Amino acid sequence: MTQPLVASSELAPDQQIRQFRQFRWGLILTEYAASTLAFSLSYPIDSWPLLLLLLTLHGCSNLALPLWPGSQRYPERVFIVGILLDLLILTMMLVLSGGASNGLIALLLLPVAVCAVLLPPLLAYLTALLAVVCYALLLQLGNVQSDMDHSMHLQMGHQMASDSGFNQHMLQMGWAFALSALLIAWFISAQAKRIRQQSQQLNMLQQRQSRQEQMLAVATYAANAAHDLATPLQNISLLSDELFQQSTLLPADVLQDLQLEVGKCQQIVQQLRSSAQQLRSQKSQPQPVLEISRKALQLWLVSRPEISLSVKLQQDDSRCDLQDALAWSAALFNILDNAADAGLANQQPQLEVELSLEQGAFHLRLRDFGVGLNSQQLAELGLQPQPGSQGLGLGQFLANASIERLGGHIARRNMPDGGTLTDISFQAG
Repeated sequence: MTQPLVASSELAPDQQIRQFRQFRWGLILTEYAASTLAFSLSYPIDSWPLLLLLLTLHGCSNLALPLWPGSQRYPERVFIVGILLDLLILTMMLVLSGGASNGLIALLLLPVAVCAVLLPPLLAYLTALLAVVCYALLLQLGNVQSDMDHSMHLQMGHQMASDSGFNQHMLQMGWAFALSALLIAWFISAQAKRIRQQSQQLNMLQQRQSRQEQMLAVATYAANAAHDLATPLQNISLLSDELFQQSTLLPADVLQDLQLEVGKCQQIVQQLRSSAQQLRSQKSQPQPVLEISRKALQLWLVSRPEISLSVKLQQDDSRCDLQDALAWSAALFNILDNAADAGLANQQPQLEVELSLEQGAFHLRLRDFGVGLNSQQLAELGLQPQPGSQGLGLGQFLANASIERLGGHIARRNMPDGGTLTDISFQAG
């Protein structure tokens, strides 16, 4: 399948440069073909050696284009250098072959079109203006040559017909060229910008769908694990009861702790079953996100009494509802657990939470007092399921996916005096 000659901004730099070189090879071959045809038809050229030198220079510049320093990191520099060389060499070749009266002067519009696709609109407009300047120079050189020829014929006593009509025609051609260059730069730049935006939106949707599929896979594994753990936990519970009746085998406090932990495991499995049945049987009604968050914070604090939690509340009369309260509570629990673990690891078991609801916009800002995260962790946290000993992977991934599915946004940044600030926001629909 034939690839397009012009690369989109979403391609890798090497692919963009390769397709840009393909375009330039097409332009160079067109110049060679036109020169060959001009030679065969004895078209007047001011200097054939200089024309061949320009053709050779154009081809060599395209061969050396990938060798430009920093071409992989900054492909825009390669595009700018290539486009400027195209305009310069084309203009010099047109000077040798008739100037503005040469029909191939329309080739000056090609670098403008390519610049409009590959580079920002401002550079496209500047390239269009540069092409117009090149056309004006060619037109001026043509006028100077015409005046010289006219003076020479007058000195020789020849009567020359008035060429005012031809000059007017060339001036109109110049205005048409300028208008065409600016319209091409505007239209193609606008379309290229729209395509880039749509491509970015599509890429974001694909990434979100991938995370949702991963979350669904993790949820499936969790459901299977809960199902498989039900029978072993029941057996462990029966064994712990028998051991408790025969208290001489183990100390009573150890047996009580064992029964307590087994009871917690059974409660967790039962909660998973109950939540799954609720999702199957009922469609949850929208609930205020502020009330859900306050209740979730109270429940979480009961399960983590070793953490000091301070909550600030700020609200107006507006309202912001969520469709799935259970998913938001579970996501908030995961985020709170990870923040608390980070503080405990740094021997600062405290959290600061700020809840705000203003003009339908809900914000939850969570400040922990851990050691913070490096730039790579901040960029990757919550985007991929990466279980780790510090609890920064799987839970955060599920929380991020749940918040995005509910229409929210989550951002994290390090605080100057240590710790991490997590900002979660929802906007009323």
